Amino acid sequence: MMIWRKSSRSSAGGQECVEIAATWRKSSRSSGGYQNCVELASVPNAVLIRDSKDATGPLHMITPEAFRILAHLVKSGGLDS
Repeated sequence: MMIWRKSSRSSAGGQECVEIAATWRKSSRSSGGYQNCVELASVPNAVLIRDSKDATGPLHMITPEAFRILAHLVKSGGLDS
């Protein structure tokens, strides 16, 4: 599903708006009950990450290389406490 978001750089009056589209997908590491889901989207030169419970809330934008490192750490258990 394509979701459009207004850029935080857009003017408040809506005359100078920039919208960004991204197709979000749930992470395969999200819980089966969909209570703790992380969603990802790829855009040019970045990977977007958000909490699926708050689709219009904040998101994190990281480089593809940083995402590869993060994914490796998650899969290897390197972030488990």
